[in-house]
Amino acid sequence: MRRLLTVLLVTTLCLVGCAPDGDDGESTPTSTAQPPADLPAADDAVTSLVAALNEHDVSELTTVNAASDAQADFTTIFTGMDEIYPSVTAGAITYDGADGASATLNMDYPLGLNGWSYTSTASFRYVTDTWRLDWQPSIIHPDLTSASRMRHTQTAAKRGAINDRDGNAIVEERSLYEIGLDKSKVEEAEWETAAGDLADLLDIDKKSYVEKVLANGPKAYVVGAKVRQSAIPTNISDVPGAMVREVRAVLGPSDSFAVPILGAVGAPSAEQIEESAGTLTSADIVGTSGLQARYDETLRGVPLVKVDLVARKVAAGETAEPVEEKTLFQQDASVSSSISISLDRNLQTKAEKVLKSQKGTAALVVIDLHDGGVLAAAQSEAAGTYPYVTYGKYAPGSTFKVATSLAMLRKGKEPSSTVNCPNSLKVNTYTFGNYSGYPSSATGKVPMETAFKYSCNTAFAGANVSAKQLHAAAASLGVGVDYDAGFTAYFGTVDPGNKIDLAASKIGQGQVTMSPLGMAAVAASVGSGQTTIPWLVEGEAAKSTAAPLSSTETKQLRQLMKATVDSGTATKLQGIMTGAKSGTAQWGKTGDLKTSAWMIAYNDDVAVASFVEVGDSGGTTAAPLIVKLFS
Repeated sequence: MRRLLTVLLVTTLCLVGCAPDGDDGESTPTSTAQPPADLPAADDAVTSLVAALNEHDVSELTTVNAASDAQADFTTIFTGMDEIYPSVTAGAITYDGADGASATLNMDYPLGLNGWSYTSTASFRYVTDTWRLDWQPSIIHPDLTSASRMRHTQTAAKRGAINDRDGNAIVEERSLYEIGLDKSKVEEAEWETAAGDLADLLDIDKKSYVEKVLANGPKAYVVGAKVRQSAIPTNISDVPGAMVREVRAVLGPSDSFAVPILGAVGAPSAEQIEESAGTLTSADIVGTSGLQARYDETLRGVPLVKVDLVARKVAAGETAEPVEEKTLFQQDASVSSSISISLDRNLQTKAEKVLKSQKGTAALVVIDLHDGGVLAAAQSEAAGTYPYVTYGKYAPGSTFKVATSLAMLRKGKEPSSTVNCPNSLKVNTYTFGNYSGYPSSATGKVPMETAFKYSCNTAFAGANVSAKQLHAAAASLGVGVDYDAGFTAYFGTVDPGNKIDLAASKIGQGQVTMSPLGMAAVAASVGSGQTTIPWLVEGEAAKSTAAPLSSTETKQLRQLMKATVDSGTATKLQGIMTGAKSGTAQWGKTGDLKTSAWMIAYNDDVAVASFVEVGDSGGTTAAPLIVKLFS
């Protein structure tokens, strides 16, 4: 069928006219949108070319000259394009004389913010009963010749800084230094020895670095480590071929400073590139975690993107045809923007120092009572870079009794009201008991304040509070509701099921889970007298959707938490904090239960949560971390 694929191709009518008569009295042939009467349409040939270009393989096309030469030419043209190819579609087809056809090709590249588009032309000749492609470099771009190719370059805009609460940059572009071995400066017989000596000096894996050096080419520069200037070995020049090269990197005050919060930068993943719809390539530097990822578009800015027409490389002894280099496409770089966060650099540094020697996962969160900003959010080195401090999901234990107390107060209880604190409490088939060190003098009928400051499990597990009332009380203290606070944050889950689960939830076990950040919010809500949803990024604070705390409720909760510091389980915090609540929570497999230790507290200026995943008790394990932080 002569017009089999016309639905796929855009065909336009061209005006037909005659050139002035020549000396021979004949007119010049003109282009037409219809093939000569004795020839088939070239639609199939054009469709095959479009498909081949989109597959990056023209080696199977029917061509005037060898298709293998066309493929070699295609490969050369795109050698410097970083695997960036156009999406090709067909435009109009016109016919020239008795055996010629031309097709317009629409080229669309996923480059820059808006892409790069242009048209080119492919020529065909009808030879031996078939349409054959007359391959030319200009099919890829009108300005290309057999002597030129395209080259893609991309230069990232200077990445925006992350500033602390005083407006000073915490994270910004700084100098970093690559240290490696320049094999071209060392005799081949000395490569292995030099690589080993450099590995020892840098304190990196010797075997793997030596293998890496030997596997690279004879003139390769093989990087062993990237370090800050202060970490460059003073005797680096003693190693033959050792070279130090300055590079730019996005760095914080130290390699570990608030990394779980601030995040990291690096090359985009394949998934990020695919989801970017062409705005990212492997040459980009993007945020890969934390605030760097969340605010990547703001911090990254727009890179300088260029495609230049340059000369092809020629073999030794050959003469290169002169090529005038020129820019075919350019996207200018734009200035990136900074973001400001609430962290206090000195307090964050001290919190990390306090946790440095802590075994296992531990965290400290400090919130400014005056504005709700997160002043510090630190975790132990053993916790790695996952943000357990703001997004960990742990049973809060008895610290959650602050929420249970609020629910009880809303049902008419007061700190002086009598509550029942038996040695054990059976709920359906499960029996609750108090911790082993609970004072026997505080059992039986006792004031609510006494049950709170000594942390009576049975009194709170048996409280006349429904699941709905417990959830509402928690929400008024800033937890149990999923807020988007502008950073990776977990505000906990309060969703008890059956009666046993409800009783367990009232003492911070069962299905109740919280992050250290969430429990710091509870203390901040009591200390400030208003529901506090902590914020980290300026302009990105979440608003509470819960019923607010009343002045009476605030006064009563403060009374309970002050009693805990004055004469309860948080006496270690006297002189440092005004009110507090300790907590322990059991977790793990039956027969191999472990205990987490908690302490939440506040004073006139800040609220704090201290958490140790595997500890003894809140008073003996978590409280000392707060003492160290504020002493």
